[in-house]
Amino acid sequence: MFKLIATDLDGTLVDREGNIDEEEIHALRRARELGVTVVVATGRMPTIIDHFLDRLEVQPGDPVVGAQGGVIARRNGDILRVLTIPRDIAEHGAAIARQFGAVPVFYTTDAILMERVAISPEEDAYWLGQGLRYEPDALHRLDADLVKILAVHPDEKVIPDLLAAFRSAFGDRADVVQSWHWFVEAVNKKANKGAAIAWIAERMGIDRDEVLAIGDAGNDVSMLQWAGVGVAPADAAPEARAAADWIAPPLGQHPVAAALARFVF
Repeated sequence: MFKLIATDLDGTLVDREGNIDEEEIHALRRARELGVTVVVATGRMPTIIDHFLDRLEVQPGDPVVGAQGGVIARRNGDILRVLTIPRDIAEHGAAIARQFGAVPVFYTTDAILMERVAISPEEDAYWLGQGLRYEPDALHRLDADLVKILAVHPDEKVIPDLLAAFRSAFGDRADVVQSWHWFVEAVNKKANKGAAIAWIAERMGIDRDEVLAIGDAGNDVSMLQWAGVGVAPADAAPEARAAADWIAPPLGQHPVAAALARFVF
């Protein structure tokens, strides 16, 4: 029996317009009623997804994984764990981003700064966080420890080369992932969704074979591989589908509800 469900947001529960189907919400509610813990695991910061957490009925004491596992916090804002990156990685990552015409974005636990508009002010705010600020010298405005650096490029065709450049530059000093169609990011080398879910499960006394993970992108691979069962939607990235034990219907056809119907109910 599964005791913990870890689910990604964007591309798994949330479509490009920011919608979550009612069938998905109902399925997660039913799982909670059966005593299953539901953990949202996202690349976004936990502090900027309240509108999604409200829709998903996440409670104040529930853990949320953000920043690819760099931050674990309760819904009420209590920080449980933070993994940061050295400032030189942020500086080097920013330089690489600029070489590709991408925009660097810098994250701390309470601030998001980017050097200029990447897509549009509205789209930037939606994807990166409502509290983001534009600062030409963004990195130098931040004194706090950095959780991650993200590079945004609106042309998806640039992303594979940008991803390769980040990985070549940082090697094993940082965990580098493509988190969405336009995003490449670097986080602490120990920060990934799989490690974060393992950290939560251990503290709850839950074994890995009692964990069901659902995700669609490269940044979900670690938790799909770690969980007892990993599920990817049919339209997920190739690496996510390869890591999954079962392929659910695509986004728009309720992949999370389908996974829960097969493995939980």
